[in-house]
Amino acid sequence: MARVRSPNYPQFSLPEAISRIQKIHAAEQHLAAPREVLAKHLGYGGMNGKSSAALSALGKYGLLEDAPGDKLRVSQLALSILHPKDAREKAGAIQEAATRPPLFVEIANEWPDGTPSDQNLRSYLIRKNFAVDAIDRVIKSFRETVELVTQESVAYGDRVGDTPEPEAPPMIEQQDRRTAPVDPAKVAFVADHAFGDFDLTKVNQFSIVDQGSVIHVRGTVDRKGLDKLLKKLVAYKAVLDASADDDEDLEEQDDV
Repeated sequence: MARVRSPNYPQFSLPEAISRIQKIHAAEQHLAAPREVLAKHLGYGGMNGKSSAALSALGKYGLLEDAPGDKLRVSQLALSILHPKDAREKAGAIQEAATRPPLFVEIANEWPDGTPSDQNLRSYLIRKNFAVDAIDRVIKSFRETVELVTQESVAYGDRVGDTPEPEAPPMIEQQDRRTAPVDPAKVAFVADHAFGDFDLTKVNQFSIVDQGSVIHVRGTVDRKGLDKLLKKLVAYKAVLDASADDDEDLEEQDDV
């Protein structure tokens, strides 16, 4: 019988994960604690199948992290969601948490131009050998997570005066927005993980030179390859835009 690939998907959505990590943070703040203690903070009697799955889900979103002594603690990513310094940090942290579960990244890779219908997604999960009785839970978790990312992106755009798009792009492409995390390494990883590398089995390559900056492109030079390159460049541009905003804020503070 086909079995659920439990290592690849969280048991509940990101909104539910944020609600649960808030309970742990209220009890322990930044301190590490044994798994049994964290399970009790979540309302479980101790460590069992359900509490293990709950803690695992929080880890899959990056909201819990390992600590010495086989303990766990609230991650910095979770703190950026619960107690952000501004709206941009919260929106970026939520987007990052949404792209942590491998299954959600796989779905975004499968449909880079939009979000599939429930029927389409169900068919995909069946082909991936997910147990039928788990598929509804997977779809619900994915839908609620995408909805939260979209809401935060639109809310952030409203606060900074941006005009939000009627329909937000898939989670991975959310990294193209100004709300992307300002760590270039993270943006590069997300872009590579989402869109893949070029086919290096072919020798086609070219370079782009502009005001001293050089971009070397190796791989298949066709429309599909160029589309991938453009998406990566947009992701990197988001990093530069965010960094420029930070520099402007610092300059304004110096002028005061």
